Amino acid sequence: MDMTIQEEIEQLVLRCVAADGLKACPKDISFLEKYRLKNLYFLSVRYRMEGTDCPELDRRAEGLIRWNIYSTDFPLLRRVYAREGKEALMRCLYLEEGYFRRFLEQTGLEDRI
Repeated sequence: MDMTIQEEIEQLVLRCVAADGLKACPKDISFLEKYRLKNLYFLSVRYRMEGTDCPELDRRAEGLIRWNIYSTDFPLLRRVYAREGKEALMRCLYLEEGYFRRFLEQTGLEDRI
């Protein structure tokens, strides 16, 4: 399945959320709504503000998104990284270092600062 660069970004973010829980969600309301994570995300924020960890919410989020994770080797994101470097890729990835590290893990690339 050919993806747009935005779809590749979403795939990477979904993998981060599946692995790291709701704390890995972007602060992007359209993303949260698209994947039906908005209510879970805001509940998790509230719990964290109260000092409570709630792994049940992370498990529910993983259940919601697992059917939206597709196989990809991120060819468009790889191209951005190869041509323009880390800074350009980070702009695509909401400036989140965690997403960048996951990208490196998923692609087998090394950070070439």
